[in-house]
Amino acid sequence: MAQEPQSMALAQVSAETQAFELIQRQAMMLSKSTLVPKDFAGNVANCAIALNVAKRTRLDPLMVTQNLAIIHGRPSWSATALIGMINASGKFSPLRFVMDNDDAPSSCYAVAKDKDSGEELKGERITLEMAKKEGWSTKNGSKWLTMPGQMLRYRAASFWSRAYASDMSLGMYTQDEVRDFAEPPRNVTPAKVNPFIEEPVEVLEIEAETVQPVEVEIVQEVPAKKVKTTTETLNDAFEAMAKEAAQ
Repeated sequence: MAQEPQSMALAQVSAETQAFELIQRQAMMLSKSTLVPKDFAGNVANCAIALNVAKRTRLDPLMVTQNLAIIHGRPSWSATALIGMINASGKFSPLRFVMDNDDAPSSCYAVAKDKDSGEELKGERITLEMAKKEGWSTKNGSKWLTMPGQMLRYRAASFWSRAYASDMSLGMYTQDEVRDFAEPPRNVTPAKVNPFIEEPVEVLEIEAETVQPVEVEIVQEVPAKKVKTTTETLNDAFEAMAKEAAQ
């Protein structure tokens, strides 16, 4: 007898709940391990995401936590782990890296064969000129200037995986790529100006020949007329009256 739709729905919800509780317990245990990197140590949510990635890629959970980094909020693979996943998948021949010059390489592309069809799968050519134009080689602490050959291989493998094996990497970028996308190139941030420091003012020099003499008229100051007080005025009046009476 077939199960009723309601019973089937309840059974599915129960199974999903049990699966979620199992992942939560596994994530709790993994977060307490001293073998996981700092992005996962003590972080149950990140460990649960790592377990989900491990299930979808069929990889060991510890291997996932060791090679999956959270950079600017985005999970990203290490380039070496990405190459290892492709080579261990059994779907392709091991990745080969073709350089234009082994001693001083300036370009590289990855190539492998599909084991089912025998088709040669060639990736995009990565060049140092591309790295410069895209700003990859101008980041702070960039390895493009010190180890260009290795960086060419890593970037070529990343481009190849997104073109032919995106199901393995789940479409995620490598750690170097995420840093290149998120971090600005060197010498692009304008220097901060201290508003409390006055800028130097240019002093305009005037040649002596251009200054014309100006005639100045000297005006003698006229002393102000003295104003008599009331007492002095009355004394003068009494003296005048006395002189008239004596005559």
